[in-house]
Amino acid sequence: MPKFGHEFKKKYYSQLYDDVIPVNHGSYGTTPTKVIDRLKKACEEEETYPDEFFNLTAKEYYTKNLKCLAEYLGLDDRNLALVPNATMAINTVLRSIPWDFKNDTVLIHTTTYGACSNTVKFLHDYYGLQFDITNTTYPIEDNILLARFEEKLSSGTYKLCMFDMISSMPGVTLPYEKLIQLCHKYNVWTLVDGAHAVGLVDLKFIDELKPDFLTTNLHKWLSVPKSCALLYINPKHHSLVQTNPFSWSYVPKELEDSVEIDNNTLLIEKFWYLGTVSYGPIICIEEAISFRKNICGGEQAIRGYQNELQEKAIPLIIAAFGPGAELLENSTNTYHTPGMFNISFPIEEAHRPVLNYLLESFVSFRKFKAACEARMIKEYRAFAPFLVHNGRIWVRFSVNVFNEESDYSRSAVLIKKCLDECLEEKLNTLKVEDIKFLSI
Repeated sequence: MPKFGHEFKKKYYSQLYDDVIPVNHGSYGTTPTKVIDRLKKACEEEETYPDEFFNLTAKEYYTKNLKCLAEYLGLDDRNLALVPNATMAINTVLRSIPWDFKNDTVLIHTTTYGACSNTVKFLHDYYGLQFDITNTTYPIEDNILLARFEEKLSSGTYKLCMFDMISSMPGVTLPYEKLIQLCHKYNVWTLVDGAHAVGLVDLKFIDELKPDFLTTNLHKWLSVPKSCALLYINPKHHSLVQTNPFSWSYVPKELEDSVEIDNNTLLIEKFWYLGTVSYGPIICIEEAISFRKNICGGEQAIRGYQNELQEKAIPLIIAAFGPGAELLENSTNTYHTPGMFNISFPIEEAHRPVLNYLLESFVSFRKFKAACEARMIKEYRAFAPFLVHNGRIWVRFSVNVFNEESDYSRSAVLIKKCLDECLEEKLNTLKVEDIKFLSI
């Protein structure tokens, strides 16, 4: 195994600031320096002779890197497409389906990523698409979660179920393979949001279980530059799905009979050209895979280090946060993912009114969160996202090959100080507001 840690960071992630403690790669990913160098060359190549690049070269790069990715993941490249990010992929699918807005219903869950649930809510607000929500408040045992989904799915109400592989906030793993099987059992289409999946878990199950649709970001955990994502489309839906935005590959109904379709290359023909966009991140897929294979020693070596470091980091953070802090996990330890874990942040009794205030209003929580996280980023140079969930504050930490134990002991102290300050300031604000209210 390569010697990961801070020396590895200096050599292979040299662009990262020395005064920042990076413990949140889950949000945006962190790109190795050699892959960034390849990105720069790709951008230069696009600009040296744009006519040649976009007319002759871009499709070759797209196809080559798609096939390279498929081979690395052990998937059939004929069912794959490359898109800018997972949210774009979710929109691509949801906006391609010819909904019966009066009768079709989509099932999501309470911890669905906000941008994706908003897509469903947009279709509801503007077009009348129906949706329902399954309760996934954590902690919850997998068998109870599956029973809640099955109770819904067995009703025959739903056309499509959208669910996570690994949720964003809190960062926990769902029993996604069993959820796919449940949806198949009740003839419900599956749209799987695996934004955090590739680079953390194997995806070979896709060709075996054949979900209807699945997406995963390549820039979060697979070392590809921002932004790039993979979209899997079940062969039975190849003709159905169109690009987002609709572009040159769309064939109007009146022209369908005059167009020859090769099912082996249909998705390449649809997705390789959406308009004038940079192909830089796509061109870097091969370089990112080479980095993971040849420099890091492969996926198992990477995950092995992440798992080992995570076990050491958890008690360090709990000790720094103080009494009442604990790991978010269920009795069967299935929430575990190599790259992310969640620790509860203990609330002092004096700050309890602030927590209640944040629980009462999502808008108020968003404002508090934005101000607090901005302070973490700018003043403390150690950032980990947090949320209020099931009556508690949970902080999500990420683990990568350039981290060491000290990153977590140091960042936890700084994050605790920042959160305590923000809670105290908000408490004082609430007291002032109460005094003003009483004096009216």
